[in-house]
Amino acid sequence: MATIKEIAKMAGVSTATVSYVINGTKKISDKTTKRVNDAIQALNFTPNTVAMNLRRGKTYTIGVIVEDIRCFPTPDIINGIGEELEKAKYQMVVHDLHLYEKIWPDYTKISKYTDRIKKGVQLLRQSMVSGIIYVCMHDRVIHDLIEPMDIPLIYAYSSCTNERSFITYDDLNSAKMMVQYLISLGHTRIGVIGGYYDAYPTQTRLEGIRLALSENGLSLPDEYIRYGDWEYQSGYDKAVELLKANEPPTAIFALNDIMAAGCYHAASEFGLKIPDDLSIAGFDNRDISRYLYPSLTTMNLPLQEIGKQALMMLLDSINDEVSHPQKITLPCQVITRNSTAKSILTL
Repeated sequence: MATIKEIAKMAGVSTATVSYVINGTKKISDKTTKRVNDAIQALNFTPNTVAMNLRRGKTYTIGVIVEDIRCFPTPDIINGIGEELEKAKYQMVVHDLHLYEKIWPDYTKISKYTDRIKKGVQLLRQSMVSGIIYVCMHDRVIHDLIEPMDIPLIYAYSSCTNERSFITYDDLNSAKMMVQYLISLGHTRIGVIGGYYDAYPTQTRLEGIRLALSENGLSLPDEYIRYGDWEYQSGYDKAVELLKANEPPTAIFALNDIMAAGCYHAASEFGLKIPDDLSIAGFDNRDISRYLYPSLTTMNLPLQEIGKQALMMLLDSINDEVSHPQKITLPCQVITRNSTAKSILTL
């Protein structure tokens, strides 16, 4: 590989001038800069950016730990991080923990894999990252997953009970908004299909659902609540149970889009037309929600925005622009499509 001396000789300048051009540390005339850059290109010279950045005291690299790259929120969050990285002229190193099969569906099992998480942190520290973003597979409350470090750490897609910075979305008020929307259509008999009973998203969304109902003088009877496993088959099975009730719901709110798709199957078997006879709403705004027929009303999560703001939070900490933990909860948006309509009881 070419050396700085060889570049200097070809460009007819000193090695110091070459260094100034490469590092951008001193104003050099456009004519001289062009000669140096032409020589760099001709000799196929590649600067050692790691060494350069270390000399400056910054690596301009951040680490991202993901619990599993295959989980639906993760790619959009990473994409959001990437958009802001480009603007900030940073780069990232991603470490995938591959935890999906190991802890699904019981996320409490993650405590068994703290050694794997520690190793991921160590590997990123060896890459001289300036800070780390930890991206969770699903929204939950985190306590002491990663020990305190001398570099900034931001949790994304989760919240923390201790003095750690995090950014997540508003599960409670999102579910509340969806039910308020269904009530505005005249629905008073609203069935709910949650995920696992003790899952944080299930219980938090149920709290928001009950708030919306109580504010409108309504309640959520036990016979209108079913718990699935976030998968298609459970959406179908639980919708069948709801539709067999003496007074079946006129709307079903499935707490993710995959279970909502299972509700479509159940409605078809009962001879119900969506949305004329039965309104169905989902949660997550996954790709499937647009492709179902009729298209699914759902809740959009600000995943890319979580990624963008997580990076901005991290850079603020790296640059010592904040001295206290940042705790951000972003709102979601109801996406109204063709699976919801006025209740048949109001027509």
